[in-house]
Amino acid sequence: MSIKPILRDFFYHNGRGPELQKVHYRGRGSVLKAVDYFSPDDEYVAENLKHLLFLRPQVFMFTPEEVYDYGRGVKFSEHNNAAIVSLGRSEWLRSFSPRHLDNCQHYQVMFYDEFLDVLCEGIEAKSGGFVASNLTGRNSFS
Repeated sequence: MSIKPILRDFFYHNGRGPELQKVHYRGRGSVLKAVDYFSPDDEYVAENLKHLLFLRPQVFMFTPEEVYDYGRGVKFSEHNNAAIVSLGRSEWLRSFSPRHLDNCQHYQVMFYDEFLDVLCEGIEAKSGGFVASNLTGRNSFS
């Protein structure tokens, strides 16, 4: 499996990941759109809030850190403090029907108390909390 760190300058860890603040869903609440977070060394004030935007997400799963298998999972300490890695066309991605997944990759995101696995076409890191109007302009980091 190929592991490629992404967004290292925007989303990083210091042993534990950024602090997840809020999850944003689209439509009826079944499609992941964005997450708000504070970086590990940020003071928890509104002007330090940031968000990740998921581009054309298809599948996602949150895993509490208490049940994450550190023996078999990504060893984030080996990736220069990056807290997001691309696992490419992983076995998990290949376990789904490929109909909507041609342009997707498997990303794993490390937060302070949970991990997020998401199949999507890319991830963008942005300043401020997520609002729907943030969807203009695309600078994808995939």
